[in-house]
Amino acid sequence: MIATAIQIICIVVLVALTVGSLLNISTSSHWFIRAWDFPRMQILGIAVFVATAFFVIQICLSTAIPIWASWMVALIVLFLMGWHGYRIVPYTPIWPQQTLSPPTPDSDNSLRLIISNVEMENDQYETWMRTIEKENPDVVVALEVDDSWMDALVDWRSRYPHQIAYPQDNWYGMLLASKLPIVESDLKFLVQQDIPSIHAKLRLRSGETIQLICVHPRPPEPLRDNDSSSRDAEMMVHGEQLQTEKGPVIVGGDLNDVAWSRTTRLFLRISDLLDPRRGRGFYNSFHAQHAFMRFPLDHVFHSQHFGLRQLRRLGNVGSDHFPILIELQYEHEMTDQQESLEASEADEELAEELKTREHV
Repeated sequence: MIATAIQIICIVVLVALTVGSLLNISTSSHWFIRAWDFPRMQILGIAVFVATAFFVIQICLSTAIPIWASWMVALIVLFLMGWHGYRIVPYTPIWPQQTLSPPTPDSDNSLRLIISNVEMENDQYETWMRTIEKENPDVVVALEVDDSWMDALVDWRSRYPHQIAYPQDNWYGMLLASKLPIVESDLKFLVQQDIPSIHAKLRLRSGETIQLICVHPRPPEPLRDNDSSSRDAEMMVHGEQLQTEKGPVIVGGDLNDVAWSRTTRLFLRISDLLDPRRGRGFYNSFHAQHAFMRFPLDHVFHSQHFGLRQLRRLGNVGSDHFPILIELQYEHEMTDQQESLEASEADEELAEELKTREHV
């Protein structure tokens, strides 16, 4: 009786995972629906574990569960593997790399960048600074900085002569610190008045000028009953603005969204940018304290002008996010060698719809 009850529970869990997975079809911005974008690997892991438990009980104890139930369990697991595998396999080494490596190293045309959500409440300032200093980046984008972080980083910031800072106590402060000259900059509030994005043009050591856009949109979450409409709208605005940008561009930050979500993939198609993780790995950056619940939330996308020299996730700095280090090399000749995702007319219509929800 107990074994049969466990098998029934296994079936209920698998059906629930299937229903939740299918919610991704909806374009609704409700936090509960969009939350199912995130745990694709976790769903696969739970499904395989539950199905294994079901069949071990069936084989070892010969319970009264009918044969059709066993077939249903097998079909559900196969469906979930296909459904989620289709989205996550491009971020594994078995997939072709979207961003290629440059033919020859060129330090003068390279940019060594670290994206780090420091977590505003985190007070391990020294740990964070030691981690960053060890990597010696040209540019650091620190997110969730407030006045306490700005004060703690005074000496560290003196090593970066070019800075754009907008500290806030609402988890959306931002700091851009650069050893490379900032030729031009602008602080924009595209969707919400308390959510900034930094737009800066940097001059590489070779003299080439590139554009860097730093973002940190608000996430969908149940505690504040936030849906994903503001996040989605901000990314669509950035994407459409980049459609007419012909020069080298890098977009980086904590998108509060996973690499394989509808919104992120739509942004890549609209903006014509590349994701260097495709064909390499997940590079899960959140949650640093919970290994089972990790997702790739911190992103760096770039135009076809760049090749990838290095991409790594750095160590724990006391934040709930791991920093992400990327080294890109400007190679104008590579624009014809790297293929971006193509946008369709339906993509353009969906982007407009997502913007309309926030009256952008």
